[in-house]
Amino acid sequence: MTVVSFADSRKPAPSRVRNSSWADGLRGIASVFVVSSHVTLCFARYVVPPSFGETGQIALFQRPFFRLVGQGQAFVAIFFVLLGYVNSLKAVQLARAGAVTDALSSLASSAFRRTGRLVFPAAAVTVIAWFFCQLGAFQLALKTDAYWLRATSPRPSPSWPVAISDLVRQLISTWFYGDNAYDQPQWALLPLFKGSLYVFMTLLATVNSTPKFRLLAEAILYMWSWAIGDGLIGLNVFAGMIMAELSVPNPPEPRSFLARVLPYPFAVLGLYLCSFPDQYYEQVAWSRQLWQIGLVIFPQNVSMGRFFAGLGAQILCFSVLYSPSMRRALSNRYLLWLGGISFPLYLLHGPLMRSVMTYLLFGRAALTFQPATLEDGTPDPESLIPVPSFLTLWLLLPIFFTFLLVVVKWWSVRVEPYFGTATNQLENFARSWGKGGLSGSPMQNGSLLPTAVARKQAL
Repeated sequence: MTVVSFADSRKPAPSRVRNSSWADGLRGIASVFVVSSHVTLCFARYVVPPSFGETGQIALFQRPFFRLVGQGQAFVAIFFVLLGYVNSLKAVQLARAGAVTDALSSLASSAFRRTGRLVFPAAAVTVIAWFFCQLGAFQLALKTDAYWLRATSPRPSPSWPVAISDLVRQLISTWFYGDNAYDQPQWALLPLFKGSLYVFMTLLATVNSTPKFRLLAEAILYMWSWAIGDGLIGLNVFAGMIMAELSVPNPPEPRSFLARVLPYPFAVLGLYLCSFPDQYYEQVAWSRQLWQIGLVIFPQNVSMGRFFAGLGAQILCFSVLYSPSMRRALSNRYLLWLGGISFPLYLLHGPLMRSVMTYLLFGRAALTFQPATLEDGTPDPESLIPVPSFLTLWLLLPIFFTFLLVVVKWWSVRVEPYFGTATNQLENFARSWGKGGLSGSPMQNGSLLPTAVARKQAL
């Protein structure tokens, strides 16, 4: 995931709006909907299935398009498509201009920096969440009837020495197993890192080839990902790389009326596919039809939800790429602002939901909550604080979201630069470590092989 920082939200000048700015705007929308999906899992789990199975009734937000408020996997798929597109765009532009050496240098530097901009912020948020967990900040969330809060809130460790061991274990687990008990959404960072490696290795192997050959190689890798059932990483990342190849030197500019209008129904189709439920899809006609199509076109024993979300995200992104009006709309300054804070928003929303939002919504009820009693008269330890009323949610959730955006903006302005500095220092260290011991080495000129130098003899 590319991290872009915007110091202000003023309307960007034409020179500041790049041809790929729409990707920042779409990423900002996707990050907001990821947060929305977690709120939905807290207070409106009925949106997950496409109907009420017992009665067969269908609520508005269980229907296609409306149910996207709770379809987090669809917007995670968009992250991966945009990762493949943005991360390969500059190298492809340089390679097509014949600057292969510059393309390789840019590719190596961006891969190194991107790793630091993923690892350092994620580790910092984990440490912060761990510290507040040990102080009991998430204890109330464990007692609520909000499913996502209860399922993702960690318990304090029995002692500080054990807590330090738990912290180290989770910091490692994030990148080894894709699991982080202190910030559950960090599961996506390991697949994102793998996706960045896919981009790096593919371009490293094809940067010196012709554009047609590189496009063919990416298409083959896309089909390979489809065949092996990689519906999360490869399928989306290689689609994004194909987009980058097709958008160089400039994004398509359709001339006919039909070409300008055609991307819109395809965008609607993409959102329709993104609406496919991950479970209970046999309950209603529209998702059952998609399921039957998926049985034919997808490999066996794959996650239908992942594949339909990925396919929908790809169709949506290609539609935007081929629509100048959609690209302009997504380059709106407010969406660019959201895109600039998308990564810290993704990292910070979980701990803040389990702490600040929980106390805002459940704090007052917790003071007067009386748990149910068992037959022997003792309190039932399984009793949970009920979810607030609909009116309470509508009044208090906007307050929390405002607070969340303020904190995320402060983080992006005040804290993110330190991660950039740390990444630059690490890169400088990697470039200079051990050079002092290579004085007089034939490789000092930067060439791969030693270079013989002829010197004139002094007369």
